[in-house]
Amino acid sequence: MTSNRLSALRAAAAVRALPYCWPGAPEAAAAVASGTGTCASKHALLALELERCGVGSSPLLVLGRLIPAQLANEPEFADGAELLEVHECLTVHTQWAGPLLVDVTWDPPLVEHGLTGAPWDGSSDTPLALEPIGAGWSVPRAIVRQQKEALRSRIYGPTERTRRDELLASMSARFAAWRG
Repeated sequence: MTSNRLSALRAAAAVRALPYCWPGAPEAAAAVASGTGTCASKHALLALELERCGVGSSPLLVLGRLIPAQLANEPEFADGAELLEVHECLTVHTQWAGPLLVDVTWDPPLVEHGLTGAPWDGSSDTPLALEPIGAGWSVPRAIVRQQKEALRSRIYGPTERTRRDELLASMSARFAAWRG
């Protein structure tokens, strides 16, 4: 195994191990400072770490269901079961296997509770953290925030964005309880 491949795998494992926590700033520095991250900050950090390993990546925006299937029937989350989310992960440009989808959103304790995720093996795509609905979009890193917000403005009405934020906060609290 090449050294940059091994370094990339280690970087992905380290970022995946950071607890998912919302809300949070979308920058890599926020994940480093807090030791936790959102889908945006964890993937920004992973992109930075991969670049240090000599492995390129591009942000990937995926539209999918906000509420994981495991929570969709619970009263606290049921009214959000049909809400969509603009999720952020990465297309990793490997020299050994071509482009691979890498999603390190859910930390291992959350995956143990049934959320979708897996360690990256470096030769195949990881599962997405959410159930995809329709298309995904690769966007330039320099404008990922603007593109993500523009996409959100297409899918959310004024009350839906507020409800989405409330649900993410509730999910994050649930996840913290799962971790003990």
